[in-house]
Amino acid sequence: MRQDILRDESGDLLFANGDFATGQSDQQHVEDIFDLQPGELKEFPLAGFGAINYIKKTITADEFKRDLKIQLNYDGYTNATIDTSKGIENLNIEI
Repeated sequence: MRQDILRDESGDLLFANGDFATGQSDQQHVEDIFDLQPGELKEFPLAGFGAINYIKKTITADEFKRDLKIQLNYDGYTNATIDTSKGIENLNIEI
């Protein structure tokens, strides 16, 4: 379980007692990987799934899951379970 500065649902920083709020951040990291484009992070140019790129792509659920698992593995989430049984639009990622 990773600890980091927390953000709210809109991506704004959370504060507690006049300082940044910290806490369990694995879900935040997964959301970041899902949204980031490859190359968007200078320190880690291979990191980033780029979900927006899959909107108009013809791709199977297995290909989608494989690509996402590769990106999650880059950040150390080796046992992620990706559920697309309700469609890619209703994606569920368990870490």
